[in-house]
Amino acid sequence: MSLREIRELAHGASREQVPHQHAQGQLFTVKSGVVVIEAGGGRWLMPTGCIGWVPPYESHGASIHGAMTGMSLYFDEAWSRAAMPAALKVVRLSPLLAALLDTLVQAGPPAGPVREHYLAVFADDFTRQPAQTLFLPMPQEPRLLRMATALLANPDDNTGLDGWAARIGMARRTLTRHFQADTGWSLAQWRQQLRMLAAMERLVAGESVTAVALGLGYTSVSSFIALFRRYTGTTPRAYLAMGKD
Repeated sequence: MSLREIRELAHGASREQVPHQHAQGQLFTVKSGVVVIEAGGGRWLMPTGCIGWVPPYESHGASIHGAMTGMSLYFDEAWSRAAMPAALKVVRLSPLLAALLDTLVQAGPPAGPVREHYLAVFADDFTRQPAQTLFLPMPQEPRLLRMATALLANPDDNTGLDGWAARIGMARRTLTRHFQADTGWSLAQWRQQLRMLAAMERLVAGESVTAVALGLGYTSVSSFIALFRRYTGTTPRAYLAMGKD
């Protein structure tokens, strides 16, 4: 029996899940809310509308910021290793994957040839999908992590480098150097990525493009749309439409 268990996830407040591992492969979705995944020595923000895969025995944890809903599906080790990627992977939840996932959830864990066929199609399509690149690597240094966590909660915060250096008790040059070393990005690049991910979250939640742009501190709606297109290859409205097809 490939599919072992299905769990609905619903958390009304922030919480931490300590790093752990298990023999089963895990597929998880975030329907609403913000989740930071810790795996492979890094941390990434997983936006709404994505689906992630954690292979067997991959150490992983999660931080949930505010209310969150989602789902986890657990698969036996043999099927996981034979059919799914060998490394953690997150992809955009396409209409096909969403439909297959709904079918699998409705069918439930009991084995059957029809469900196994759907699983095979799902695994094939998931493996072929390009990995979602809009992740946010989190710094490991405690003071930088405290700063990054604060920015997660307030992505429109415009505090500059000097302000953050003073707030966390770190020299500006040290902050810049260590942040680059921890994440591979400058703080400016990281904050721009954060705002894009926050924008995706708010758009999926139903906020208008104008409200999202102004709420995240962009100087104009057109500048926000241009930057969104640069990051995702499409406009905000087209991005939303992809998830409704």
